[in-house]
Amino acid sequence: MTDLRTDMPFADYQYPTKPVDGPRLAIVGEAPGAEEARQGTPFVGRSGKLLDESLAAVGIERAECLVANVFRHQPPGNKVGHFFSSRARARKEGREIDESWGAFGTSDRLLAEFAGEIEHLRATLADYRPSVIVALGRTPTWALTGKNGILQLRGTVLPCRLLDGVEVVPTFHPSYLLRGQLVEQPTFLADLRLAVSRLNRQ
Repeated sequence: MTDLRTDMPFADYQYPTKPVDGPRLAIVGEAPGAEEARQGTPFVGRSGKLLDESLAAVGIERAECLVANVFRHQPPGNKVGHFFSSRARARKEGREIDESWGAFGTSDRLLAEFAGEIEHLRATLADYRPSVIVALGRTPTWALTGKNGILQLRGTVLPCRLLDGVEVVPTFHPSYLLRGQLVEQPTFLADLRLAVSRLNRQ
């Protein structure tokens, strides 16, 4: 699928297919990869299989969750940095920055042309009203909390800046584990269990 506004492949959110009786969980990743864009669904292929198996291991059914990415477009080369720029580079390229979202990493800022993606995520979360959100990787952790540093933040509970009263549990992205970091899988499962425990407190 290709979204004509940006000419980048597109994969929309996956909404729950089973009714949820009680507090709701949302799972937010970074941006679609090639297989996700081909199927038009987030978290398919190897990373989706690992996510599904990990959720099942901690007692969560994916069909009961909202599954999304911060950006619904697959960036060139799967580089999420495509959506960001330093002020100097943006000036040089004649592009605008949306300063309201703060720094991504040390110096990059969100390019204004992609700010609508985060606003769309905000509106969807406001409609869905999850109690807890699992942030898979540094990009959703930044988008949802305004904080940087996934290695320091993973396994903590942070307030969501997009929706008052919602908790965010940052953890690794499944693709990170698959890139030679499967030693971190127990940590990943522990973070998912933390999210479940926060869900059960609601």
